[in-house]
Amino acid sequence: MSRRRIWLLWGAMDAIYLIWYSINSFLNNRIPYLSDVVNASAILQEHSVVQQYMFVLALVLQMSIFASCAMFLLQKKTVWWLVFFQAPLRLVFVIPSVSLLFIGARIVPHYSVPLMLGLIGASEILKIWSVWRWSKKC
Repeated sequence: MSRRRIWLLWGAMDAIYLIWYSINSFLNNRIPYLSDVVNASAILQEHSVVQQYMFVLALVLQMSIFASCAMFLLQKKTVWWLVFFQAPLRLVFVIPSVSLLFIGARIVPHYSVPLMLGLIGASEILKIWSVWRWSKKC
C-alpha cells in the first residue's frame, strides 16, 4: 500500500457519502444542504441553544467532509489535522468514515445497532491510524 492509495480510498469514501446524501435529498424533493439549513433555521428557533449548537456542529462536519474529500483526492498531506477534528463529530453524529457502512445500514432493514456502532468506531480508529501512519511517509 502507498499513501497515494490510502488517500484515494478515504477520498472516495467521503465522495460516496456526499453523493449518497445528495441523492437522498433529491429523492425527498430537497436541495442538499440548502433545504436543511432553511428548514433548521425555522425549527431551531423553538429549541434550546444546545440543539442550535448541535446543528451548527453537524453543518461544520458536513462542510469539513467536502474539504477532506478534496484534500484526500488532491493528495494533501495536511489532511491529517482535519481527520482528527472530524473523528469525534463523526462518532457523535453517526457518520462513519467507511461510507459503505452508512449505506448498508439504510439498505438492511434489521441490522444490529451495537454491531453498527462498533463498526463505526472501528472505522474511525482505522482511518486515524492509516492517515497518521501514512502522513509521516513521503
